[in-house]
Formats: sequence, C-alpha cells, structure tokens
Amino acid sequence: MPPSFLTLREPAPVSIRENPAKKPAGSDPLCAAASPVPWHPQGWYLPERPVFTLDPLLHAGAYYVQEASSMFLQEALRQVLAPDAPLKVLDLCAAPGGKSTLLLAALPGSLVVSNEVIRSRVSGLRENLERWGDPRSAVTSAEAEDFARLVDWFDVVVTDAPCSGEGLFRKDPDAVRNGRRSKCCFVLHGKNAFSAGP
Repeated sequence: MPPSFLTLREPAPVSIRENPAKKPAGSDPLCAAASPVPWHPQGWYLPERPVFTLDPLLHAGAYYVQEASSMFLQEALRQVLAPDAPLKVLDLCAAPGGKSTLLLAALPGSLVVSNEVIRSRVSGLRENLERWGDPRSAVTSAEAEDFARLVDWFDVVVTDAPCSGEGLFRKDPDAVRNGRRSKCCFVLHGKNAFSAGP
C-alpha cells in the first residue's frame, strides 16, 4: 500500500454539518464535545461515531453527516461568488446530497437543481433534500449533455469528477486498489472555472 494510504488504517474522523435553518443562531453544537471544522462555520468533528440512524435530529434534517474535506466547497464558493445575490445553481452529480445541502445553506435565496445520472441513487438524494427542508431545490436525473442548452441559464455549475470512490477506501480494501487517486470539485461560475481539490 502506498504511504499516502496508510491513514486509511486509522479510524475515519467523524464530522457533521449543521443545518443553520433548523438551529438557533448562537446555540451550542449538537454534541457538547464536538470541535469545529476550521473551514466551515457549521462543520463539527465528533469525538466518536454515534449510531446516526437512531438519532431523530438526523431524520429531522438538523444536520448532515459529511466528511470535513467535502465541506471545503464552502470556502471555494466564498472565494468566487458574491454570496448575497440569489443564483441558479446546478449540482451535476448530486447524490447523496452533501454538496446540494451545503449549497442551499451557503447561498441564501438561490435555486439549487440537484441532478443525479444514476437513477438508483435519486431516491436517496430526494430523501436527504426533503429532510434538509429547503424548498429552493429541485431533483432531476439526466445526463450532463442534457443540460447543454441551459449552459447560460445557470449561474453556477458544481460537479465532483471523476468520482474516485474514495468514500469506500476505509470500508473496502479492493476500492483502494481499483480506485482512481484524483478527485476534483469544479465550480463553474459564468464562463470561468474554479477547481478545488487535489
């Protein structure tokens, strides 16, 4: 195993991102022992992994379980967008919903179209967005080229491609051997592209 993959033998850090629409401003984090994710104002590292499926706050959409590295999209958005202007945003590869819920929280008043090309993943995406509870979202299932005619309609297009399968690395040793080692998140704003990630 390459040295860069040795950390995969360690337990994965557990992090959540709180839903600001379902949490009073200035209140304590959902977990008293949580420590903040430095690059996201609603991101928290938990000291241990709870049984999330038994937590009614998860099912109520009070938070989203998301790796802290995925929350860096917030910083990319902050650097390239004017957060006060409502935007039309396309999350091109949206399942399971982490980017879309982050976009809804980070861009108040904006419309987020969450697209997932793999039909079997659409129901999970829809459920996560319904839990999040923001009515400014729509779910679609189309190929990327189907959006070509709308290229000038969207203000921002977000995608993480190629899908590296990194989320499986700790769970499945074969994923490390078979996975690609690069993953980028692209934020397209108007005619300009911004790339975040290795």
